[in-house]
Amino acid sequence: MARQDYDDYDYEYDDYEDSRDHRYAERPRPRYHETYEDRPPQRIQERNDRNYRRPPDDYRDGHYPPHDYEKREPRPPYDRETERDPHYENNVRLAKHQVASHKKARPKRPRKKVKRQRPPKRQPKPVKEKKPRKLKQPRVGIRRKTTWLCWLILIASVSFGVYKNFTAINKHTVHEREVVKVKLTDTNAIEAFVTDFAKVYYTWEPNHEKLETRQKDLGKFMLNGLVTLNADALRSDIPTTSTVSDIRIWQVEAKKNQVNKVLFTVNQQIKNSQKEDAPKAIESTYSLNVMKNKDGDMVIVTNPTIAAAPTKAKATEKQVQTDSSIDAETTSSITKFLTTFFTLYPTGTANELKYYVDGGTKPLNKDYRFAKLVNPTFHRQDDHIRVDATVKFLDTETGMTQYSQYTLILEKAGTNWTIKSGL
Repeated sequence: MARQDYDDYDYEYDDYEDSRDHRYAERPRPRYHETYEDRPPQRIQERNDRNYRRPPDDYRDGHYPPHDYEKREPRPPYDRETERDPHYENNVRLAKHQVASHKKARPKRPRKKVKRQRPPKRQPKPVKEKKPRKLKQPRVGIRRKTTWLCWLILIASVSFGVYKNFTAINKHTVHEREVVKVKLTDTNAIEAFVTDFAKVYYTWEPNHEKLETRQKDLGKFMLNGLVTLNADALRSDIPTTSTVSDIRIWQVEAKKNQVNKVLFTVNQQIKNSQKEDAPKAIESTYSLNVMKNKDGDMVIVTNPTIAAAPTKAKATEKQVQTDSSIDAETTSSITKFLTTFFTLYPTGTANELKYYVDGGTKPLNKDYRFAKLVNPTFHRQDDHIRVDATVKFLDTETGMTQYSQYTLILEKAGTNWTIKSGL
C-alpha cells in the first residue's frame, strides 16, 4: 500500500506491517532535544524492493522543531497518479513487472494510528518432570544377528567339507632320497695293459725282422684297423733306435660304452746310428682310449694322441702370524714343551709318549736327532692352542737334514701341556 503523505509516514515500519501483531505496535517516540546536535542518531530506512523512495529527513518533516536557517519553501503536493515525488529527482518509478501486484489491488485507505503496545512478557516454561529411566534388563544369550551369522558359518563350513570329501583327489607325498653310490673302478688292469702296449709301441730297431715282430705284437693290443694304420710308421732304413726307460700313468677317466681314456707319459732313449753321440732322453705325453668289456678283456680303440702333461699348480702361500692375545709366558712354556717332546719323539717308546700325547701315538724308531723349531706360530682356538711349527731333524744314517711340518692342538691340564691331535 502506498503511503498517504509524509506526515503519516512512519520511517521505522514499512507499508506491510500488520497492526494486529504486537511486534508492530506503536512505540513511544524519543524525547525531543533542544538542539539538533544533541539528539541521538536515528536509523535511516534502507532502500529496497518494497520501499523504493528515499526516506525523508526527520528534522525537515516536523518530528523535530527546525531552526530558522533550515526553513525552506513548501514542497509541492504529492502526485498520487504517478506515485512520484517531484522534489526528489533520484526517485525512479519501477517498471510494472517490478512492482508487486498487490500494490495495485489494495484499496487506498487512511492509515490508522495504532497505539503501540508492549510485547507481553514471556512466561517461564513449565518445568517438565523428568521421567525415571527404565533400567535395561540384561539380555541373556547372543543377539539374533550374531546367532544367524554363526549358523551361516557353520552350515557353510560343513557344506564345504562334504564337497571336498567327494571331490578330493587321493594324494600322498613321496619323500625320495637320492642315494649316491660311489662305484670304485679297479684301474690296475687298464694301467698294466697300457704300460705293456707302450713298451711295444715305442721300442724299435732298424731291422726288418724286428719290425715285423713289433707289428704282430701290436695286434695283441689294438684294433686291426689301427694295426694297418701303423704299418708304415717305421721302415727298416730308419737310422734311430728307441728303448723305453719309464712309463707313468697320470689319469684313467671313465667314458661311455665301457671306454676309458688314459693319459700317460713315456721316457725314451733315442740313439742315432749315424752319430756316435750318447743316447738322447726324450719325454712325451699321449692319450688313448681303451675299451674293457664285462669279462675284463681290453682293446685299444684309438691311436696314441699327443697330449699335455700335468704341470705344477699355482697356489698362494699364507703368511701366518702369532695371535696377539697369547702372552709371552704361554708361548715360552709351549716352546719348551715341544722341544722336550720332539727330542724324545724319534726314539721314544709308546709308554714314554703317553705322557706327552693324549691317547698315545705310534713310535718312530728312527735315528733322528732334533735340531730346533723353525718359526712356530701360536693361535688360540676355543680353550686350546694351535701351533704351526716346522721341526728340523738330522738323519744320522743318511746325513740329510729333514724339515717336518706339524699343526698341533695343545691343551693345558693343570701345569702340564698335552698334544690333543696333529701327529
